[in-house]
Amino acid sequence: MGDSPSEIDAEFLPLPYMPWDRRPSYSRLEDDEVATALYLAEGELAVAAEKLRVDPLRIIRAINRSERLKRLHAELASLLNDKVMREYKRAFESEDDRRREWAASKVSQTKQFQGHPLAPNTNTPGPIAIGGGPSRIVISWEEPLTIEHEASSE
Repeated sequence: MGDSPSEIDAEFLPLPYMPWDRRPSYSRLEDDEVATALYLAEGELAVAAEKLRVDPLRIIRAINRSERLKRLHAELASLLNDKVMREYKRAFESEDDRRREWAASKVSQTKQFQGHPLAPNTNTPGPIAIGGGPSRIVISWEEPLTIEHEASSE
């Protein structure tokens, strides 16, 4: 009982006739027409806004007001994520070393990869330079173990 294309298309009503170049601010956006515009635009807010002849901010506000539109937008974003991952996969299978290296660097930065042991740790803070100059860290291995941090005042 999967969703066939005709079942999915039936979820979205056709866009209404709009006798204006820019939709007036007093004309309310209905959830059904926003859903249709998002679906036709494959989730791209600027394209959906152009279809409805409104500013993208009105689309964002409509999405934030409706659970159905939030779900639809998340589903369309998932489809886009799938396209991106397919492109990474194609890049990994390429014979071009630079293309494979590009794919590896991009995948290693994705949220899905962050739990992997080889992922770069983005949670650790980088070195802090006090006063804008270079700093020096001295570690003493004698008992008791001490670590000193000196910031130069250049």
